[in-house]
Amino acid sequence: MALQIGSKSATSGMTKAIYDQMNTILSPPLSDMPPADLEKIKDSWKQLAYAISKGVIDHVKANMEIKGVEASGNISATVSGSTATQNNVVFTQNNDGTGRVS
Repeated sequence: MALQIGSKSATSGMTKAIYDQMNTILSPPLSDMPPADLEKIKDSWKQLAYAISKGVIDHVKANMEIKGVEASGNISATVSGSTATQNNVVFTQNNDGTGRVS
């Protein structure tokens, strides 16, 4: 799953998920409020949801560590006109696991 911040209007990505939860939990106690006032509050929730989403995803991408990655499969390569196939090759991560994730 991709880490997607989403839109400032809270129509996509993590921003939408956060806003939807805020709206579900926080709207009912405000149901007696005039609709125009409630819409202003909801606009603030959208801004807050975007700020939280951006902060979380930027932090995760900058600081995530991935260790113990292993992949396997078959390789077919052509070198100087000759083709060779190696079956059941296993690639194992050999760095410290730090780096940028996108």
